[in-house]
Amino acid sequence: MNMRAGLLTEPIEIWEKSIVKNGYGEETETWSLKYSTKARLVHDGGNRVVQNDEVFLTHLKTFQVRIYVPVTEWNRVKWNNKYYRILNIEPDKERMHITIKAELIDD
Repeated sequence: MNMRAGLLTEPIEIWEKSIVKNGYGEETETWSLKYSTKARLVHDGGNRVVQNDEVFLTHLKTFQVRIYVPVTEWNRVKWNNKYYRILNIEPDKERMHITIKAELIDD
């Protein structure tokens, strides 16, 4: 049973990190767009967390994309103008999709 195309309703972007040296030899981290696609989105809830002496609400999401989407654990997912850190990637060759578990990044 393959993934149904009608379930892929949410536009997402896969962002990739690169390290660039500036004129002083300092390494800086930059993020650039790697791939745009549509995904099935599942809201997994979240928690209230105290980080750096401030309250932050975590949001956990599951994105399902086609098997050919080039994504790794070192990438980020951008959805709804927010970035999500990838926690886990599970390819499913039988159903021809990849399941991406991610959490909202607190920057």
